[in-house]
Amino acid sequence: MDEELLAVWLRLTSVIDNQRLAAANAGGKALPFNEAMVCGLLARAKEENGFLTASSLCRHTRILKSQMNVILRSLEDKGAIERRQSENDRRQMELRLLPEGERLYQESHQRVKKLVGRLIGEMGEGQVQILLPLLRQAADIFDAMQQEVS
Repeated sequence: MDEELLAVWLRLTSVIDNQRLAAANAGGKALPFNEAMVCGLLARAKEENGFLTASSLCRHTRILKSQMNVILRSLEDKGAIERRQSENDRRQMELRLLPEGERLYQESHQRVKKLVGRLIGEMGEGQVQILLPLLRQAADIFDAMQQEVS
């Protein structure tokens, strides 16, 4: 059973992170998965306090700092984010989502919602209602395991 679960899990995660699938639904232009995830977090932060730091993004996403720096550079090059030195702590850089980043994120989010809508349509709402608590439970278990090793 463990091998079968692992095989399905790997297949599902590779499909979800598949840039070709997202790009096919975006006319060939799509934010990479990690960039979209970072923009989503920055969009939510914008509603609350306006910014996040690279360290907090690493904690939320579990992405390594070196990898996060590549993502942030790419988003800066696209005009999606800006970095500013914190007024409270000069050692910290605050990251803010710019209007272009909001636009890119919303386009990406709508494409993903369209894919999820198709999944719901093909599986049926009843099956998805069964699947959701199981996925939440699996995510909670993995979160707990992550806390154990942190």
